[in-house]
Amino acid sequence: MPDPRYEHAKTLRRDGRAAEASSVLTALLAERPGDIGALYALAVCQIDMGERGHARENLRRIAGAHPDHYGAHYQLGRLSQDEGDLRAAAVHYRQVLAVNEYADAAARLAQCERATAVPPVRKMIEQSYVADRGNLVHSLRLKARHILPLGSIAGVFLALVTVRFLDTMTRAGLEVAYPLVLIVLALLLNVALSPITIYIRTRMYTAQLYDYGMDVSAGVFRRSKQFVWYYQITEPPTYVRRPANYLTHTASLIVSYNDTAATTVRVQLRGFGSPRQVDQIRSYLQSRIPSERLPIRGPWT
Repeated sequence: MPDPRYEHAKTLRRDGRAAEASSVLTALLAERPGDIGALYALAVCQIDMGERGHARENLRRIAGAHPDHYGAHYQLGRLSQDEGDLRAAAVHYRQVLAVNEYADAAARLAQCERATAVPPVRKMIEQSYVADRGNLVHSLRLKARHILPLGSIAGVFLALVTVRFLDTMTRAGLEVAYPLVLIVLALLLNVALSPITIYIRTRMYTAQLYDYGMDVSAGVFRRSKQFVWYYQITEPPTYVRRPANYLTHTASLIVSYNDTAATTVRVQLRGFGSPRQVDQIRSYLQSRIPSERLPIRGPWT
Protein backbone atom coordinates (compact mmCIF):
# COMPACT_ATOMS: atom_id res chain seq x y z
CA MET A 1 0.00 0.00 0.00
CA PRO A 2 1.44 3.42 -0.97
CA ASP A 3 2.58 5.60 1.89
CA PRO A 4 -0.06 8.37 2.44
CA ARG A 5 2.76 10.91 2.73
CA TYR A 6 3.60 10.30 -0.91
CA GLU A 7 0.08 11.21 -2.01
CA HIS A 8 0.12 14.19 0.35
CA ALA A 9 3.35 15.43 -1.27
CA LYS A 10 1.80 15.09 -4.72
CA THR A 11 -1.15 17.20 -3.62
CA LEU A 12 1.14 19.86 -2.14
CA ARG A 13 3.15 20.12 -5.36
CA ARG A 14 -0.01 20.29 -7.43
CA ASP A 15 -1.08 23.24 -5.27
CA GLY A 16 2.21 25.01 -5.96
CA ARG A 17 3.77 24.22 -2.57
CA ALA A 18 6.87 22.41 -3.81
CA ALA A 19 9.00 23.28 -0.77
CA GLU A 20 6.49 21.68 1.61
CA ALA A 21 6.19 18.65 -0.66
CA SER A 22 9.98 18.38 -0.68
CA SER A 23 10.07 18.32 3.14
CA VAL A 24 7.47 15.54 3.26
CA LEU A 25 9.35 13.46 0.70
CA THR A 26 12.69 13.99 2.45
CA ALA A 27 11.19 12.65 5.69
CA LEU A 28 9.71 9.70 3.82
CA LEU A 29 13.07 8.87 2.21
CA ALA A 30 14.83 9.05 5.58
CA GLU A 31 12.71 6.06 6.60
CA ARG A 32 12.59 4.36 3.18
CA PRO A 33 15.77 5.30 1.25
CA GLY A 34 15.06 2.77 -1.47
CA ASP A 35 11.71 4.29 -2.48
CA ILE A 36 12.37 5.22 -6.12
CA GLY A 37 8.96 6.84 -6.57
CA ALA A 38 9.57 9.19 -3.65
CA LEU A 39 13.09 9.98 -4.86
CA TYR A 40 11.80 10.83 -8.34
CA ALA A 41 9.04 13.02 -6.87
CA LEU A 42 11.65 14.79 -4.73
CA ALA A 43 13.79 15.46 -7.82
CA VAL A 44 10.79 16.98 -9.61
CA CYS A 45 10.10 19.22 -6.60
CA GLN A 46 13.76 20.27 -6.56
CA ILE A 47 13.51 21.27 -10.21
CA ASP A 48 10.43 23.36 -9.36
CA MET A 49 12.43 25.08 -6.60
CA GLY A 50 15.43 25.73 -8.86
CA GLU A 51 17.67 23.22 -7.06
CA ARG A 52 18.94 21.75 -10.31
CA GLY A 53 22.16 20.32 -8.92
CA HIS A 54 20.39 18.24 -6.26
CA ALA A 55 17.70 17.24 -8.75
CA ARG A 56 20.29 16.05 -11.29
CA GLU A 57 22.12 14.04 -8.62
CA ASN A 58 18.91 12.25 -7.58
CA LEU A 59 17.82 11.64 -11.17
CA ARG A 60 21.21 10.13 -12.00
CA ARG A 61 20.88 7.83 -8.98
CA ILE A 62 17.54 6.65 -10.32
CA ALA A 63 18.76 6.21 -13.90
CA GLY A 64 21.85 4.35 -12.67
CA ALA A 65 19.85 1.91 -10.58
CA HIS A 66 16.95 1.64 -13.05
CA PRO A 67 18.11 2.33 -16.66
CA ASP A 68 14.54 1.87 -17.95
CA HIS A 69 13.13 4.68 -15.76
CA TYR A 70 12.11 6.89 -18.67
CA GLY A 71 10.83 9.64 -16.37
CA ALA A 72 14.30 10.18 -14.90
CA HIS A 73 15.90 10.25 -18.36
CA TYR A 74 13.24 12.69 -19.58
CA GLN A 75 13.90 15.10 -16.71
CA LEU A 76 17.67 14.77 -17.22
CA GLY A 77 17.12 15.53 -20.90
CA ARG A 78 15.13 18.66 -20.10
CA LEU A 79 17.77 19.85 -17.62
CA SER A 80 20.54 19.35 -20.20
CA GLN A 81 18.49 21.00 -22.94
CA ASP A 82 17.71 24.02 -20.76
CA GLU A 83 21.44 24.40 -20.01
CA GLY A 84 22.42 24.18 -23.69
CA ASP A 85 24.01 20.70 -23.60
CA LEU A 86 21.97 19.43 -26.54
CA ARG A 87 24.07 16.33 -27.19
CA ALA A 88 23.56 15.06 -23.64
CA ALA A 89 19.87 15.94 -23.85
CA ALA A 90 19.52 13.95 -27.10
CA VAL A 91 21.10 10.90 -25.44
CA HIS A 92 18.55 11.01 -22.62
CA TYR A 93 15.60 11.52 -24.98
CA ARG A 94 16.71 8.50 -27.04
CA GLN A 95 16.79 6.43 -23.86
CA VAL A 96 13.26 7.61 -23.08
CA LEU A 97 11.98 6.65 -26.53
CA ALA A 98 13.68 3.25 -26.37
CA VAL A 99 11.27 2.44 -23.52
CA ASN A 100 8.20 4.61 -23.96
CA GLU A 101 6.68 7.28 -26.21
CA TYR A 102 6.69 9.65 -23.25
CA ALA A 103 5.36 13.21 -23.30
CA ASP A 104 7.12 15.34 -25.94
CA ALA A 105 10.42 13.40 -25.91
CA ALA A 106 10.29 12.76 -29.66
CA ALA A 107 9.73 16.44 -30.46
CA ARG A 108 12.49 17.52 -28.06
CA LEU A 109 14.89 14.96 -29.55
CA ALA A 110 14.18 16.34 -33.03
CA GLN A 111 14.94 19.87 -31.79
CA CYS A 112 18.26 18.76 -30.30
CA GLU A 113 19.27 16.82 -33.42
CA ARG A 114 18.48 19.76 -35.72
CA ALA A 115 20.46 22.13 -33.51
CA THR A 116 23.49 19.82 -33.30
CA ALA A 117 23.46 18.56 -36.87
CA VAL A 118 27.04 17.92 -37.98
CA PRO A 119 27.95 19.11 -41.49
CA PRO A 120 29.09 16.39 -43.92
CA VAL A 121 32.80 15.77 -44.36
CA ARG A 122 32.90 17.37 -47.81
CA LYS A 123 31.50 20.65 -46.46
CA MET A 124 33.98 20.54 -43.60
CA ILE A 125 36.89 20.06 -46.02
CA GLU A 126 35.66 22.88 -48.26
CA GLN A 127 35.50 25.23 -45.27
CA SER A 128 38.70 24.29 -43.43
CA TYR A 129 40.71 22.13 -45.89
CA VAL A 130 41.05 19.59 -43.05
CA ALA A 131 39.19 16.31 -42.51
CA ASP A 132 38.83 16.38 -38.73
CA ARG A 133 37.23 13.35 -37.07
CA GLY A 134 35.18 15.64 -34.79
CA ASN A 135 34.18 15.20 -31.16
CA LEU A 136 34.11 11.87 -29.35
CA VAL A 137 30.49 10.70 -29.09
CA HIS A 138 30.69 7.11 -27.81
CA SER A 139 33.51 5.00 -26.36
CA LEU A 140 33.01 1.23 -26.72
CA ARG A 141 34.95 -1.66 -25.20
CA LEU A 142 34.63 -5.44 -25.39
CA LYS A 143 32.84 -6.66 -22.27
CA ALA A 144 34.60 -9.27 -20.15
CA ARG A 145 31.39 -11.26 -19.80
CA HIS A 146 31.23 -11.64 -23.59
CA ILE A 147 34.39 -13.79 -23.63
CA LEU A 148 34.41 -15.21 -20.10
CA PRO A 149 31.75 -17.89 -19.65
CA LEU A 150 32.10 -20.71 -22.16
CA GLY A 151 35.87 -21.02 -22.53
CA SER A 152 36.69 -20.36 -18.90
CA ILE A 153 33.98 -22.61 -17.47
CA ALA A 154 34.95 -25.44 -19.82
CA GLY A 155 38.64 -25.01 -18.92
CA VAL A 156 37.95 -25.02 -15.17
CA PHE A 157 35.67 -28.05 -15.47
CA LEU A 158 38.15 -30.00 -17.58
CA ALA A 159 41.04 -29.13 -15.25
CA LEU A 160 39.10 -30.23 -12.15
CA VAL A 161 38.02 -33.48 -13.78
CA THR A 162 41.56 -34.26 -14.90
CA VAL A 163 43.07 -33.46 -11.49
CA ARG A 164 40.46 -35.67 -9.85
CA PHE A 165 41.28 -38.46 -12.29
CA LEU A 166 45.02 -38.21 -11.58
CA ASP A 167 44.39 -38.20 -7.84
CA THR A 168 42.29 -41.35 -8.16
CA MET A 169 45.00 -43.09 -10.19
CA THR A 170 47.68 -42.11 -7.67
CA ARG A 171 45.65 -43.40 -4.73
CA ALA A 172 45.09 -46.66 -6.57
CA GLY A 173 48.84 -47.04 -7.06
CA LEU A 174 48.61 -46.78 -10.84
CA GLU A 175 51.34 -45.17 -12.90
CA VAL A 176 50.51 -41.72 -14.23
CA ALA A 177 51.61 -41.01 -17.80
CA TYR A 178 53.98 -38.04 -18.12
CA PRO A 179 52.12 -36.47 -21.10
CA LEU A 180 48.93 -36.51 -19.06
CA VAL A 181 50.65 -34.55 -16.29
CA LEU A 182 51.77 -31.97 -18.85
CA ILE A 183 48.23 -31.66 -20.13
CA VAL A 184 46.95 -31.06 -16.59
CA LEU A 185 49.62 -28.43 -15.95
CA ALA A 186 48.72 -26.69 -19.23
CA LEU A 187 45.03 -26.66 -18.30
CA LEU A 188 45.74 -25.29 -14.84
CA LEU A 189 48.02 -22.61 -16.29
CA ASN A 190 45.31 -21.64 -18.79
CA VAL A 191 42.75 -21.31 -15.98
CA ALA A 192 45.15 -19.27 -13.85
CA LEU A 193 45.94 -16.89 -16.70
CA SER A 194 42.33 -16.48 -17.88
CA PRO A 195 41.61 -13.34 -15.79
CA ILE A 196 44.75 -11.68 -17.16
CA THR A 197 44.05 -12.56 -20.78
CA ILE A 198 40.42 -11.49 -20.48
CA TYR A 199 41.46 -8.16 -18.96
CA ILE A 200 43.98 -7.55 -21.76
CA ARG A 201 41.44 -8.37 -24.48
CA THR A 202 38.84 -6.00 -23.03
CA ARG A 203 41.43 -3.21 -23.23
CA MET A 204 42.60 -4.08 -26.75
CA TYR A 205 39.24 -4.52 -28.51
CA THR A 206 37.78 -1.00 -28.55
CA ALA A 207 35.94 1.45 -30.78
CA GLN A 208 35.79 5.24 -30.47
CA LEU A 209 32.85 6.83 -32.29
CA TYR A 210 33.32 10.45 -33.37
CA ASP A 211 31.15 12.95 -35.23
CA TYR A 212 32.50 11.92 -38.64
CA GLY A 213 33.85 8.39 -38.23
CA MET A 214 34.96 5.64 -35.90
CA ASP A 215 38.38 4.42 -34.76
CA VAL A 216 38.42 0.63 -34.30
CA SER A 217 41.20 -1.31 -32.54
CA ALA A 218 41.42 -5.11 -32.38
CA GLY A 219 43.86 -7.92 -31.67
CA VAL A 220 46.64 -8.41 -29.15
CA PHE A 221 49.70 -9.89 -30.90
CA ARG A 222 48.28 -9.31 -34.38
CA ARG A 223 47.18 -5.75 -33.63
CA SER A 224 45.11 -3.69 -36.06
CA LYS A 225 43.81 -0.13 -35.94
CA GLN A 226 41.63 1.47 -38.55
CA PHE A 227 39.65 4.67 -38.89
CA VAL A 228 36.42 4.39 -40.88
CA TRP A 229 34.69 7.53 -42.10
CA TYR A 230 30.92 7.27 -41.90
CA TYR A 231 30.65 8.07 -45.59
CA GLN A 232 32.60 4.84 -46.28
CA ILE A 233 29.89 2.68 -44.70
CA THR A 234 28.05 0.89 -47.50
CA GLU A 235 24.93 -0.34 -45.70
CA PRO A 236 23.20 -0.17 -42.32
CA PRO A 237 25.22 -1.99 -39.62
CA THR A 238 24.16 -5.56 -38.91
CA TYR A 239 23.01 -6.41 -35.38
CA VAL A 240 24.36 -9.85 -34.38
CA ARG A 241 23.29 -12.01 -31.45
CA ARG A 242 24.46 -15.63 -31.38
CA PRO A 243 23.52 -18.34 -28.80
CA ALA A 244 26.51 -17.44 -26.58
CA ASN A 245 25.28 -13.84 -26.46
CA TYR A 246 22.11 -14.91 -24.69
CA LEU A 247 24.20 -16.34 -21.84
CA THR A 248 26.20 -13.12 -21.50
CA HIS A 249 23.44 -10.56 -22.26
CA THR A 250 25.52 -8.98 -25.04
CA ALA A 251 25.36 -8.37 -28.78
CA SER A 252 27.70 -7.29 -31.58
CA LEU A 253 27.66 -5.16 -34.72
CA ILE A 254 29.10 -5.86 -38.16
CA VAL A 255 29.90 -2.79 -40.26
CA SER A 256 30.63 -3.02 -43.98
CA TYR A 257 32.60 -0.19 -45.58
CA ASN A 258 34.55 0.72 -48.72
CA ASP A 259 38.31 0.49 -48.10
CA THR A 260 38.75 1.46 -51.77
CA ALA A 261 36.31 2.71 -54.40
CA ALA A 262 35.78 -0.85 -55.65
CA THR A 263 36.17 -3.14 -52.63
CA THR A 264 34.20 -3.65 -49.44
CA VAL A 265 35.45 -5.10 -46.14
CA ARG A 266 33.85 -5.80 -42.79
CA VAL A 267 34.76 -4.78 -39.27
CA GLN A 268 33.10 -6.29 -36.21
CA LEU A 269 32.39 -4.46 -32.97
CA ARG A 270 32.22 -7.42 -30.61
CA GLY A 271 30.12 -7.74 -27.46
CA PHE A 272 30.51 -4.18 -26.24
CA GLY A 273 27.23 -3.91 -24.35
CA SER A 274 23.73 -5.16 -23.66
CA PRO A 275 21.39 -5.80 -26.60
CA ARG A 276 19.65 -2.45 -26.01
CA GLN A 277 22.96 -0.54 -25.87
CA VAL A 278 24.18 -2.24 -29.05
CA ASP A 279 20.93 -1.42 -30.83
CA GLN A 280 21.26 2.23 -29.78
CA ILE A 281 24.75 2.34 -31.33
CA ARG A 282 23.39 0.66 -34.46
CA SER A 283 20.73 3.38 -34.70
CA TYR A 284 23.37 6.09 -34.20
CA LEU A 285 25.62 4.72 -36.96
CA GLN A 286 22.68 4.28 -39.29
CA SER A 287 21.62 7.89 -38.68
CA ARG A 288 25.12 9.12 -39.60
CA ILE A 289 25.33 7.35 -42.96
CA PRO A 290 22.93 9.53 -45.05
CA SER A 291 24.42 12.85 -43.95
CA GLU A 292 27.97 11.66 -44.64
CA ARG A 293 27.78 9.18 -47.51
CA LEU A 294 25.37 10.78 -49.96
CA PRO A 295 27.02 14.20 -50.47
CA ILE A 296 30.59 12.94 -50.83
CA ARG A 297 30.33 9.53 -52.49
CA GLY A 298 27.81 10.32 -55.17
CA PRO A 299 25.78 7.84 -57.26
CA TRP A 300 28.82 5.99 -58.67
CA THR A 301 29.45 3.87 -55.53
